[in-house]
Amino acid sequence: MRHRRPFGCGMPTQTVVHPTKYNQVNTCTESEVKHIHPSHTNCVNHHLVKNTHYFPHTTSYQNTVDQVNVYGGPMQGPGQFGGFSQPGPGQWNPQNNMPR
Repeated sequence: MRHRRPFGCGMPTQTVVHPTKYNQVNTCTESEVKHIHPSHTNCVNHHLVKNTHYFPHTTSYQNTVDQVNVYGGPMQGPGQFGGFSQPGPGQWNPQNNMPR
């Protein structure tokens, strides 16, 4: 048989407190951080101008001939030195610039 308590009976109520149960809920968010790493390439074209110098040199030879005709004047006689009064055959005549 069951025993019933009358309503309003002054018996204390028992309370049992259990340890708190912890739950962990993880959330995930995402953000973007831009990292800029600049780079530059400089293409340099090197051109060499090679100046080649030439110094051509020639050599020439020249011969000169000078000629003088000396007239010593009239002959003074046999055995004496002097000139001719008139140019001989094949000699230069200074008076008319013609050979005789």
